[in-house]
Amino acid sequence: MQTTAGVPIQDAEATTIRPTEPERGYRALARNSAIAAGAVIANGLLSAAILALCAAFGQTDEIAAYTVMTSALSFVLIVASGGSALLYLNGTEEQRTLVRSQWTLVVVPGMLLGAVVIAEFYARRGYSATALAAAGVVTLGNGLAQLQIADFSRRMRFLTTAVLMSASKAASLVMVLFGVPLTIALATAGLAQLVVGELILGQDGSLRRARFREISLRRAFAGYRSSRHLFGFSLGDLYVTRLATLVLSLVATPALMGSYGALVTAYQAIGGVVQSALQVPMVARTRSRLGLDDSTHPAHFSVVVALVCAIPMAAGVAVLAPWLTGTVLSLPHSEAAGWLALFMLALPFMAVSRALMFDWIGDGDYGRATRAMGVLAVLLTVAVALGVPRFGPLGAAAATAAAEVSALVVILLIARRVRAPGPRDVG
Repeated sequence: MQTTAGVPIQDAEATTIRPTEPERGYRALARNSAIAAGAVIANGLLSAAILALCAAFGQTDEIAAYTVMTSALSFVLIVASGGSALLYLNGTEEQRTLVRSQWTLVVVPGMLLGAVVIAEFYARRGYSATALAAAGVVTLGNGLAQLQIADFSRRMRFLTTAVLMSASKAASLVMVLFGVPLTIALATAGLAQLVVGELILGQDGSLRRARFREISLRRAFAGYRSSRHLFGFSLGDLYVTRLATLVLSLVATPALMGSYGALVTAYQAIGGVVQSALQVPMVARTRSRLGLDDSTHPAHFSVVVALVCAIPMAAGVAVLAPWLTGTVLSLPHSEAAGWLALFMLALPFMAVSRALMFDWIGDGDYGRATRAMGVLAVLLTVAVALGVPRFGPLGAAAATAAAEVSALVVILLIARRVRAPGPRDVG
């Protein structure tokens, strides 16, 4: 038994998780990955449809407000939560209790304060105050959804997660069709998703009354110490995702940000669901490491999942970029097709690098994953500094692609020279 700030940490959590018994081996993981890949396609299409409708209805101000608020507030979320979201998914049951205290007493209040400050800043720059407030609710709901999705993933219930996410996006689409602004539609559907998810989880849900009796400041502070190894990875991941958008927002007009925001939001949505597919092998490694399961799979199974998900979508969207940006999205900037093509160039390289990092996290080798993310963050910083001030949105998209391609090359070269397998490296 190990302790954290006097709080015992127990690894024998199988009795509290109460998972449905999964089938062992390659086929079960492949089936779950196929389910997650289906969620990639469904969520990507729904996100594209929502953005297309908003652009066609002239809601570029909504897209711009959503883009800048979620980008800025996501940094607040990472700083306030550390690496707790990943610890909640990959840690022991006692460590997950520490994370609940951390979120209840520190993270949620910090997010609310951050939303007020950020909304005030961007409202003075011409963005809609109402849209900024609703986008703040969306980001807070997305943060809480990370913990809820982790609850389902720990139990290998990926189908439930896929249905919840797709239903939420579909509900948002219907509301937009009836004239509801983008940010309000996303906020309403997201909150409904949280409520339905907790009802499905029942007594295992994180928002049950019994869970709040475990909350204390001592546990919250212990949560920060327990998640410190994952803090760097989470911060680096967010930095890589949002840096170009934040830098561009300081030099571009809201109208230009509206067009760019539509494309970067679609790219992030596709990339996000690709990463949800990659969580299947990561969770399998975590369950095996914690003694919750004994399933095995090839070491590079996650890389195959990444490529199968990313390459067809990247190729299809890149070929259709002029039609998507001009006819479907009706963006006023003709050069937007080039921005979208560059994002699609980045997608497969991003998917493979995250597959490797997720495997290392599942093996408990958090430091190795964090160092790889650090390499990507450094390369992206250089690319953004060189490209965004001079080329605007084109430079932001090109910086993303260049950083993802070069970072994967560096990571693979380092991995070949230094073979440092984690606690579990199955073949």
